[in-house]
Amino acid sequence: MKHRDYGCRDDARRGGPLSPDVTRSTTFEKGSAEEVRAVGVGEAPGEFYPRHGSPNCRGLESRVAELEGADGAVCFSSGMAALHAIVFSHCRSGDRIAASRDVYGGMTAMLQVDAPRFGIDVRPFDPFDPRSLASAVEGGLRLLHVETPTNPLCRVVDLPAVAAAARKAGAILSVDATFCPPPFQRPLAFGADLVMHSLTKFLGGHSDALGGIVSGRHELLEPLAAFRRRTGGILGPDTAWLVHRSLGTLELRVTAASQTASRLAAFLDDVRRRGGPVRAVHHPSLPGHPDHDVARRQMKVFGAVLCFEVAGGLDAAKGVYDRFRRIRRAVSLGGIETLASLPVHTSHAHSGPEERARSGISDGLIRVSVGLEPPEELQADLTGALEA
Repeated sequence: MKHRDYGCRDDARRGGPLSPDVTRSTTFEKGSAEEVRAVGVGEAPGEFYPRHGSPNCRGLESRVAELEGADGAVCFSSGMAALHAIVFSHCRSGDRIAASRDVYGGMTAMLQVDAPRFGIDVRPFDPFDPRSLASAVEGGLRLLHVETPTNPLCRVVDLPAVAAAARKAGAILSVDATFCPPPFQRPLAFGADLVMHSLTKFLGGHSDALGGIVSGRHELLEPLAAFRRRTGGILGPDTAWLVHRSLGTLELRVTAASQTASRLAAFLDDVRRRGGPVRAVHHPSLPGHPDHDVARRQMKVFGAVLCFEVAGGLDAAKGVYDRFRRIRRAVSLGGIETLASLPVHTSHAHSGPEERARSGISDGLIRVSVGLEPPEELQADLTGALEA
């Protein structure tokens, strides 16, 4: 049996140290020429060269594969490196990709700038419009890519419907599920072929580790692992150790943060109903959210990210934002601290006004990634910032 460079679900609980050491060595001595050859081509187990894989990476990959219910997982140096590998390990010149308009800005840029340079045809579509989806898959595809929940409006894609369209088109379905990690959301169980997470966010959870990971079936992961060997985008052992350590508190962290996010969303929606300076609140926990029922079917929690629109546009939103005292003004999400950002200045800064309007991203929108602070302190901070 060929020994794989990446971690597999079956390897997740084979014993060993509860907190494994960090293996930083960049080379490993062998006893003979034959052993060097056999390990190098995967005929025998053992360490060869850390660009191919490392003990810390495989430990992390095995644990994430177990959480996802996947055959295995392949980790990368960043979420964008993982997304890049999905596209360019499975697509070639002449292939067609259908990509949701509601995906991470870096992915959009890669599909608009880099994919066409290599002869890949990209079709944007609206995953919440069945006619748009049907048009995008017409004529067949190699890859269909969506993000759920979406950034920043927290829309939840109906994965079984998208998976059915992908199968009909003969496409691989890849899902960026960063906003809701396993075990709270498992896209593979709803028909996805590959699921990607930015390790930087909830899986790492402490704002101190940059990485990405893709889970799925072996036949789809092998090309990703080979692409990683060729391009060198592997995760370092120290970062892999940090993320693996953080998985022990994943369920506790995400459960608590999601409960607080639901409480804050309800509070902000009440401010809106009472005629306060909030025009709209976006969180799947709210019964009025367009995907509330889909979220209930696909997710065990409603997620730790919410956003709200301040009446008065960008100037008013900046005023509220600058008055936060407990909530941190910073990019990224998924850490133990509550962070807020203005999408018009961050995730959608490179989108034009028309594109933002089409996506529902108003200039007065504030995104909040809820952390582990006491919910009453966060609500008091929002109250003070809004009332002023």
